[in-house]
Amino acid sequence: MVLKLYSHEISTSAQRVVCVLIEKRVPFEIVEVNFLKGEHKEPAYKEMQPWGLLPVLDDSGFRLYESRAICRYIAEKYADQGTQLIPPPTELEERGLFEQGLALEAGTVDPCVLAALNEKLFKPFKSGIPCDDELYAVLLKRVELVLDVYEIILGKQTFIGGNHYTLADIYHLPNGFALQVQCGEQVFLSEKRPNVARWWTDITGRDAWKQVGELNRAGMHILE
Repeated sequence: MVLKLYSHEISTSAQRVVCVLIEKRVPFEIVEVNFLKGEHKEPAYKEMQPWGLLPVLDDSGFRLYESRAICRYIAEKYADQGTQLIPPPTELEERGLFEQGLALEAGTVDPCVLAALNEKLFKPFKSGIPCDDELYAVLLKRVELVLDVYEIILGKQTFIGGNHYTLADIYHLPNGFALQVQCGEQVFLSEKRPNVARWWTDITGRDAWKQVGELNRAGMHILE
């Protein structure tokens, strides 16, 4: 059966999963959960996702939530097709760099990027409270400080999880791209950080991510 992804185009977490599905050439169907009408908080949906968050993957009755867990499940289940997104377990050094990259994204980079997005985009959208420009500037500075360290890392390797494109790179895409496109920030493309700019141009230029952009164009406009 075709995989089903319960999602909405506004969900950056769902974009992460869709990118992996496309990279792995896995057929899938998007089942829209109308975020704007609160369908993600209805009892039927919360039976699948108790927190009422997006997305949820349904694989012939097996359901999984949390976007990074879903991505890893797909990458491992379909390891022999499409782009290899996880180094083989026999390659311990590659695997170590990959796991390191995952930890950097989840524990260091994404919290900073998400905090800036929350202040600039999501808080005004959800509550109508205007962005606090002074706070936003502080949050954006934190992103830049993290990327200063990324500049060093990416001066020694091609991608954030080693020398091959992996899930560690994909996980950065949705929120980083929202900061660039929706907030108009060019921190990932700054001339001050040529290694980061090279990496970011590479991963955002992949066909799979471009396809995600086409699928989610409507959701991007909702937040404008």
